[in-house]
Amino acid sequence: MAKSHNQKAKILFLERMLRETGEDHVVTMQEILAKLLENGIPAERKSIYDDIEALRSFGMDVRFRRGRPGGYYLSGNKPESAAEEKKSSKTQEKRGEKEFVKKEPVKQVAEFIRQEPVDKEKKMRLLCARTKEKQVKAYFGNEGKYKEKEQGYFTVTAGLLQDPQFYGWLTAMGTDVHILKPKKLAQSYRDYLKALAKEYKQLT
Repeated sequence: MAKSHNQKAKILFLERMLRETGEDHVVTMQEILAKLLENGIPAERKSIYDDIEALRSFGMDVRFRRGRPGGYYLSGNKPESAAEEKKSSKTQEKRGEKEFVKKEPVKQVAEFIRQEPVDKEKKMRLLCARTKEKQVKAYFGNEGKYKEKEQGYFTVTAGLLQDPQFYGWLTAMGTDVHILKPKKLAQSYRDYLKALAKEYKQLT
């Protein structure tokens, strides 16, 4: 099977899926494969088994529940159910609260706080899919310069960023955001993904 350039991020997507599970809410192998494919990452069952073992070695208590529905879940994890989320949302609307639910924004801030450019004089340019416009503009804000490209894409030019937090955000964007310039930044990002994949491989 041909690998996509985002294949190295497969285990990160898998970890995120498992963190949304619990003993009463499992994720099946078919759901895992389908979700990865949605993010441009084709995968085989064997590679998923290997990744799950790697996550277990890393300390995650991933278990498999037999029966119907059967699937994988993170032991001890208690994700908020869809019904509870809906109830919570309605309660907030009745109270007239305009605040965001604390749980998700805190997670986003912890993961994706953009750092100051390493050199404001040096610029980088990214090619972005229109489907990620909201996330990209939320990340770069007024500091980014946006330009329309061919249908379905746009570019953003901003101060050069080169740190794990930026790479983490870039990985989360999957195949929808690509580094156009500088070439050295693109190479540095590829090296980051290779090092990450190598680290997980050593755990298996």
